[in-house]
Amino acid sequence: MRFPGNLSFLFSAANIKFELLAALIVVALFGMQACSSDKLEPPKTDIVNPDSIPSQESYGTTVTFSDSGKVKAILIAGRIRVYSKFNYTLIDSGAKVDFYKEGIYSSTLTGRRGKIYDATKDVEVYDSVKLVSTDGSVLTTNKLLWMNKTQRIKSDEFVHIKTPNEDIQGYGFEADQNLKNYVIYKVSGEMQK
Repeated sequence: MRFPGNLSFLFSAANIKFELLAALIVVALFGMQACSSDKLEPPKTDIVNPDSIPSQESYGTTVTFSDSGKVKAILIAGRIRVYSKFNYTLIDSGAKVDFYKEGIYSSTLTGRRGKIYDATKDVEVYDSVKLVSTDGSVLTTNKLLWMNKTQRIKSDEFVHIKTPNEDIQGYGFEADQNLKNYVIYKVSGEMQK
């Protein structure tokens, strides 16, 4: 259909106005969507107490304890979590401590979990604890504390010591880290070989 000269101009102007109006409506709809009150929030966590988050965490870690350049102990752990606010470090996923006396290897302590007291560098190991000395003496218990300053070990729980000469058990215990000189406070069984 053909329109007289002036009318075709009106129809093309109306198309341009319609297309412009449609574009403005689309832009306005996107603008309203962007300004809506439904804001995206990050997911919430189940952490109740921020103190339960360690200040440092490491996996497959080795820590060397030394004094005046001499190695006293080497700790190997599956996971270590440091809690600086509380001055302790938790060990889990297996703990192994090799002890040295005057720079010479003397014994190995193993357990499933542990704790290092940062101020003293004392190491507490618990859950299936075993100490094996170079002479073949074996101590088993559920909890053992190694005191860094004196290089002695102690426990207030049930202990079992098997040496080349005796098999002894009881409650409460203290010894040097070599397991050479020890005292069991409440002996419950002894057998001489």
